[in-house]
Amino acid sequence: MGYLRDENNMAIYNRNEIFSVKSSFSDVLKTAYCHSRRIHVLKIFLPLVAFIIALVFCWFTFFSVSTSFETVILNNEEDGITTLTMVDPRLEGYTSSNQPYWLKAEKAFQDHVRFGVVELENITAEVPASKQVSVFLRAQRGIYDNSSTHLQLNKPFTIETKDGLVAQFMTADINLSEGQLKTDQRVDIYNADFSLTASRLRVCEKGRVMHFQGGVHLLIN
Repeated sequence: MGYLRDENNMAIYNRNEIFSVKSSFSDVLKTAYCHSRRIHVLKIFLPLVAFIIALVFCWFTFFSVSTSFETVILNNEEDGITTLTMVDPRLEGYTSSNQPYWLKAEKAFQDHVRFGVVELENITAEVPASKQVSVFLRAQRGIYDNSSTHLQLNKPFTIETKDGLVAQFMTADINLSEGQLKTDQRVDIYNADFSLTASRLRVCEKGRVMHFQGGVHLLIN
């Protein structure tokens, strides 16, 4: 029993568990249903990546929400550059369905010349995806450019749900207006039922199309 690889070098572990000729017809249907459900969960989860990050950064971009934080002005005498620094910025509120969410970072930086560019450090957030599921975001660093609606996460970040679904990224470039996400570094997505790894990922059309590329491995438990 081992790996089955297709022409795209995609590996599926233990294929015989799904299509074993020794299984009864009901067992095959049950296993196929479970397999379909796992893939469905995966397809729902990935679009949440762009959704959560967009929600985090839209607040910091405009600096227009009344929150509790300390503001520090930093001056670089050599370059004559003034930077606005927000210490421990936070946002808490409720969605339209009356579910709580919160967003925070250790620091947020904004150049007074390039007002639309915001850099954040150590970002965390919790956002409800549905009445039953909340999604958590943890990112080391991010840069958002309001003029191009482009978000760059150039440090590792993790997105996970309360029911155990986890996605780990090394970096990602996100075009919020187009609903596109791309990364050329390893992606790991897993829960108790499956794990998926790939060297590259492209998410297009606001999550409706996903391309996993380069050494793709799908293991179903």
